[in-house]
Amino acid sequence: MDRVIGIGCICLFAAGALFSHAAFGAAPADGFRVVDYFSVLSAIATAIAAYAAWRAASAAQKQSFDTAMSGRRQMYRTHLESFNEWLDGIEADQQIKFYRRHELYESMFPKNRNPALDFTDTGDTEISAWVASFENLAAQACSLKQPDRRTVEHWVSDYMFLSWHMKFTNLNPDMDQIRLDGRLASGISRENFESVLPVMGSVLSSLSAFAFIGPRSASRGVTSEFRAGFLDFIDAIQINSWHQHQYG
Repeated sequence: MDRVIGIGCICLFAAGALFSHAAFGAAPADGFRVVDYFSVLSAIATAIAAYAAWRAASAAQKQSFDTAMSGRRQMYRTHLESFNEWLDGIEADQQIKFYRRHELYESMFPKNRNPALDFTDTGDTEISAWVASFENLAAQACSLKQPDRRTVEHWVSDYMFLSWHMKFTNLNPDMDQIRLDGRLASGISRENFESVLPVMGSVLSSLSAFAFIGPRSASRGVTSEFRAGFLDFIDAIQINSWHQHQYG
């Protein structure tokens, strides 16, 4: 850019000299007159003024950009701090624990950390996908038909993956619970399986509220049919390690 400006200044200087020469009608044999000196000085002054104006505009533009970037970063930091305070409140209310909070924020607000993108306090469509997954879990728990073991296995797996996306756990990993494939802690036990959906619904509703997305998510409880199918699934695991799952 500096090279382009320099060439422009030279062109301004040359144009001023040529204009002066043409205006005053100097012939080649006339020599270099006093008026020509003033013309040369005028051309130099014009070039210097143009360069100074460009430098001032460039400095102002850089200052404006730096100010905008600083404001953008401050918006991100303030929003992230508010997010963490919000998560603290959810933990206290629901007796759960969030982990890798920055990853959760990135999932909900994927554009905010990049200063080249527009900042937004409205959450990503990923949250709507979580809501849809939760509604499917809640609907299965309300089924009037007793689910078979494979159906319950998928239900437990879907709950586990959704809680992973939402980056929270409601059961200490060392406590007794269903361990899919013998190693993956599901967060669901014989004692808490009827409460996991109400808790998840409250957590999801709070996250959605922070992101200004969707209505409140709520569990409708479990039917006696689902309860019977779930307990049969756990019994099969404890007695026969059904499909290599474990409980403990």
